[in-house]
Amino acid sequence: MNNWNKLLARLDQVFGLKDKKKSSVKKIKQYFDERSDEHVFIIEYRFMKDSNPQRTRKERFEMDRLNKIVVGDLVKSINSNVPNLAVRD
Repeated sequence: MNNWNKLLARLDQVFGLKDKKKSSVKKIKQYFDERSDEHVFIIEYRFMKDSNPQRTRKERFEMDRLNKIVVGDLVKSINSNVPNLAVRD
């Protein structure tokens, strides 16, 4: 594994891309900054997320559970904003 592949793997890890299709890194520009005595590399990191990732059963269950909680909270907030109307006979 060369250094560019190691850098790419580290960038994928830093940005947490578990469901990516592909990613790439390349050097765009290189120069020497005389004021600061530094070598400067400008790199480009690109990735494409998978629009339909294959999730495990546990991940799907957790996503469904979180969605139900969010929907439940929204319904509660809507109901709390509606005035309580008493039913009269």
